[in-house]
Amino acid sequence: MSAIRLNFFKLAVPEMEPALNFWCDAFEFEIAASFDEEEFLEHILSLPGEPGGPSLILLQYKDGRAIEIGNAHGPVGFHCDDITVSHDRLLASGASDITGVVDVGPVRVAIMRSPDGHEIELVQLPA
Repeated sequence: MSAIRLNFFKLAVPEMEPALNFWCDAFEFEIAASFDEEEFLEHILSLPGEPGGPSLILLQYKDGRAIEIGNAHGPVGFHCDDITVSHDRLLASGASDITGVVDVGPVRVAIMRSPDGHEIELVQLPA
């Protein structure tokens, strides 16, 4: 089998500017590339120190179609060194809390929701 690696996650958003503000503020994502086409606007985001990915792509369709969050997928997951700090930062950036910070065995986990309704899972592994 040829080499393969995870490259990106893509989230459709109803309005680009508020979604972009949230993800950049909450996680310090930076815009790595953008595509402003007739049918869609897309920003490829990368985390500082991880320019090669995996990336988060925000996609806004320009035809005004409704964007609905379904239940056939799980949350976008992030590893945190300090889950309490990360949790509080997301809340301050506009995320809503689903579970609070909970202990799952030796792992600390928090499930949250972005302002557009996408689930986010924060995970802090034991030291």
